[in-house]
Amino acid sequence: MSSAVVRASREAAAQLPRHLSKAQVRGTMLALALGAGYTLLRCRLVPLWIARRWFLLSATAIIMPASALLYLIDPLRYLGVPRRVVQSVCLFIMAFAFKAVCWANPHIRMHVQFDANVDGKPTSWADIPDKGIALTLNHTSFWDVFEVIGLTPMSHLRRTRTLMKASLRKIPIFGGCFDRVGHFPVYFKSDEDGNFHVDKEKQAVVATHVAGHLRRGGNIVVFPEGAVNKNPETLQTFRYGTFATIFEHRMPVYYLVSLGNERTWPAQHPYGGAPADIRVRIGAFPIDFDKENSKVVAARLQQRMQQVRDEMAAEEAEADAAAAQTKKTKTAVDAAQGLQSHAKLPAAGAAAAAA
Repeated sequence: MSSAVVRASREAAAQLPRHLSKAQVRGTMLALALGAGYTLLRCRLVPLWIARRWFLLSATAIIMPASALLYLIDPLRYLGVPRRVVQSVCLFIMAFAFKAVCWANPHIRMHVQFDANVDGKPTSWADIPDKGIALTLNHTSFWDVFEVIGLTPMSHLRRTRTLMKASLRKIPIFGGCFDRVGHFPVYFKSDEDGNFHVDKEKQAVVATHVAGHLRRGGNIVVFPEGAVNKNPETLQTFRYGTFATIFEHRMPVYYLVSLGNERTWPAQHPYGGAPADIRVRIGAFPIDFDKENSKVVAARLQQRMQQVRDEMAAEEAEADAAAAQTKKTKTAVDAAQGLQSHAKLPAAGAAAAAA
């Protein structure tokens, strides 16, 4: 396949008009090379190390300039432009950048299914309100961020913010973008794994900003496990804090459960990009705000999301087994046909000798 693509590129280059300038020829050749590379990535015909380096290169080339642009736009709020307007513009830029990274890496495929589990809905994003909702995700990889931005339409993203570890804002260039798009910090007392104690004084101030965002019809994305789960087969115990906010504002809750994110970007790796087929299921989670409390709902949602993940894992195992059986059958058929062909050769030779 790769040699065919290269050959096609050379043949196409040979057909270019002779009057083109050197710059035009170089531009055309670059476009052909990128097209060939994209095709190879899409067909997963490149080595793993190239796929991962390409992800790093494309993510850096797309996200870093977008991040730098935010630093130029942010000062507009000092010129009288409302802060929320500036944040919305910054959010649009970063959302477009993350979506572009997803598009530029076609070897990472996300297969989405909607669970029509409440009155036959949702069957698509059109059935999910674009404001005033909470979207909960299982957290298995840093790819989760690319996933939720890549899959969520801009009609929903423009009102969406999330709660994130405050220390992430210390990342050079990229870290400052979290404030500029309007995400909310979580001030943990320690960065140790499993330590979820927060600075209550600082977090009380953040809570007022979150409440204001939700009163204006904003959405919120929640990773209720609180941190990347290093054992993705079993969801970690959900944190209760955000569920109190959900109850306070009586927000409709939707889950987005994924399977396979850790394959493209393992938790222990500095960057991702490995080829992967990621299964995603999105559904509504009904809550009786008059009869339930936040802790009960958190436990019940964890059970539901675990169930969805287990169902996807079982479906994937079944599909893999079927594919392996099909391959085995095809190999056996090809071998049988080969034996038949060899058996016919002596018979044909004998017939020719007799003639």
